[in-house]
Amino acid sequence: MTVLAAAALADFHGAFDEALFRGLNGLGSPLLDALFVLASSQVFGVVVLALVAIALLAYFKRGAAYGLVPVGLAVLVTDQLGHRVLKPFFGRMRPCFALPKEQVRLLVEVSNVGSLPSLHAANAFAVATVVTLLVPRGGWVAMPIASLVALSRVGVGVHWPTDILAGAVFGALVGVASVELTQRVFGLFGVKEAPDAK
Repeated sequence: MTVLAAAALADFHGAFDEALFRGLNGLGSPLLDALFVLASSQVFGVVVLALVAIALLAYFKRGAAYGLVPVGLAVLVTDQLGHRVLKPFFGRMRPCFALPKEQVRLLVEVSNVGSLPSLHAANAFAVATVVTLLVPRGGWVAMPIASLVALSRVGVGVHWPTDILAGAVFGALVGVASVELTQRVFGLFGVKEAPDAK
């Protein structure tokens, strides 16, 4: 991250956003802290994504592409569009850099890059939305995990609550679009609906 890019970031947040941030980030529970750090980690994300892939492979069997393609597409779009377009466009400063250091419990290392939207939240909700649309019962597991990942970003001190809300909405919309696009493309090749999961 260059100094020029970091300097372009602006601190814009409201009192309600700050109050919510302080409330969640200031909980100070060792158990919650450990859970938030775990849920924010790259390892957790990779493991969850691998488990989702395995579950979709088991559910759709020979038609596994019906589940795997929209998941991959959703993650690719949220990550790239969020990183390359949305974060630079909004240029919002993270709370751990906007607020005095003594007022933020920063539990993980973080770069001074744009805060809005939270890409952890976007990716988590993109995957959870795809899972929920394709395997509705899977949503009972996927959505709570996505919510934990999103909340963890406030808990560890690197995102405002509105960052994770924006990320969740962005990710969910991309998830819906990914499923719709995949189904249309598969339809062009004669696959009109999901293969039977037997």
